[in-house]
Amino acid sequence: MRIVGEYRFAADRLSVWRALNDPEVLRRAIPGCEKMDRVTDAEWHGRVVVRIWPIKATFDGIVRLSELSPPDRYRITIEADAPLVGNAGGSAVVTLDEDPQGGGALLTYDAETEIGGRLAQIGARLVQSAGTKYANKFFARFADAMAEIETERG
Repeated sequence: MRIVGEYRFAADRLSVWRALNDPEVLRRAIPGCEKMDRVTDAEWHGRVVVRIWPIKATFDGIVRLSELSPPDRYRITIEADAPLVGNAGGSAVVTLDEDPQGGGALLTYDAETEIGGRLAQIGARLVQSAGTKYANKFFARFADAMAEIETERG
């Protein structure tokens, strides 16, 4: 299933790029994220608790970055499993540009996702709706987390 969207940030493109590559910002921004550990500059391991009615699951996953072109774009690929519930994965091309409406950065994403196991049984439409809501919630929380981290680091 495909999910596309965009999000505007007041911060400049380089600041958003750095935050997108900061495991602590991501841990704070990803709804239900319990951990996000950097393994290499392009690979992280994480744990996320997700609730998609009627299922609540803990996913352990791997996040990989490729096609890196800082601070313009990259591809993010995610593989995650939740025992007894299923698996989820996919990849997205994330692009950062100067916001043509002025003052900050415009992030666009184009994602393809796949689900398996019990998750697939509850229906693609429900999962796609949840995925879109999840992405919107992530970006709202991301902007807040980015500002908090910048303030804490001084």
